Amino acid sequence: MSTEYNSGVAQFSVNAPEFEEDRYRIYRELRENEPLFWHEETQSWFITRYEDVSKLLVGERFITSRLVPAKMDLVPEAERAEFSDIIDIISTWMVYNDRPRHAQLRGHMNRAFLSAEIALIQPEIAKIVSEQLDDVLLRNGTEFEFVAEVAHPIPALVLCKMLGIPGDEVKRFIRWSDDIADFMQDFVVSPVPDREISDRTRQSMREIVSYLTDAIAERRATPRNDLLSRLISEQPGEGGQLLDSEVMTQVIHLIFGGHKIPQFLLSNCLHLLFRTPDALDAVRRVPEKLLTPAVEEAIRLEGPTQFITRHAAEDVELHGKTIKKGDSVYFYLGAAGRDPDAFDAPEAFRLDRSGRRHLGFGGGYHACIAAAFSRVEVEEVLRGVLARVPDIRPRYDLDGPRWTSNPTFHGILDMPVSVAASDVLPETGAALATGASE
Repeated sequence: MSTEYNSGVAQFSVNAPEFEEDRYRIYRELRENEPLFWHEETQSWFITRYEDVSKLLVGERFITSRLVPAKMDLVPEAERAEFSDIIDIISTWMVYNDRPRHAQLRGHMNRAFLSAEIALIQPEIAKIVSEQLDDVLLRNGTEFEFVAEVAHPIPALVLCKMLGIPGDEVKRFIRWSDDIADFMQDFVVSPVPDREISDRTRQSMREIVSYLTDAIAERRATPRNDLLSRLISEQPGEGGQLLDSEVMTQVIHLIFGGHKIPQFLLSNCLHLLFRTPDALDAVRRVPEKLLTPAVEEAIRLEGPTQFITRHAAEDVELHGKTIKKGDSVYFYLGAAGRDPDAFDAPEAFRLDRSGRRHLGFGGGYHACIAAAFSRVEVEEVLRGVLARVPDIRPRYDLDGPRWTSNPTFHGILDMPVSVAASDVLPETGAALATGASE
């Protein structure tokens, strides 16, 4: 294919720094002038209007099972073995499998996100936030880095608590998750996976496989009151129940998605509240009423997942063009979330927004399985932060934060903040108040 399929928008690189700076302008141009856009660099169709994304994600016309094989087809055959350890695992994830296999995997893993499971972890999240903030304030006083000290570690701490992973393993857990995230971010957009990133991720995958293999065997011998024990099949391989090895690979997916997505959503939501002081004040006053709409607006306006990829399972006609069977398609959730045909004042962060729901967690049977849990987790963390340090303020450029340099996963890299001396732990606060120093 070539640019003759397009008429109104020039080609651009999703890997260029300019794309990160101009992404929302580019989204607007695509929605207005080229809602179905053939992108040369990725050899993919870009779909950006809310109406199109919401309709086409439902059903069987676009599938995910071709995503991993299609990427590996681009790797020279002699080099494919270098990536096999990683590919063998991620190709089993439910996100890369279609029905009926997807239904089997999702049906099993749904037990991780039942309302009872979420209710069980909520008080634990509040406790983790309180303990983490006490430690952060004791070490840092009135200034700290929100991403490094809160948004990054707390989702990992929560997952460790859910899975029954000991607290002294958290640092290793975070490294594993970060390495998988680096690989997945590169894998989605690079023509060929980066060798250095892959080498690092392969080592982490081997470590996490070894750890989870032992942990699952221990839980099978002596079940505990944790999610990992509840995910293990009673009769592996019988009646559609998952084998222990299958549970392990799905848990690796849970570790990746359950850590990075909440991290980015936490940072993005607090950033939008900082940029909208009236909204921040309102959320402080009535968090029980306004935290939910604040998180939903953050997902719509600065979603942690900007696009999801599919392949066409059949020819699809759209806007006078034909997406042919087998073509790669990018559904731009970030562009759909700012579509003025779907949302009034789409660039504004509004707590009173009503009407259509955003598509920030995808749609159809591949919609994010952890969406409900992620919402609850982020709300609980922000509730704890605003209760513990109500006078939290930004100490970075609100108009120019450092975003992830990746077109897929969208989050702020660092957010220095300050808090009132009265919010610091008593012994630290007293020292600050008198000007004493150690």
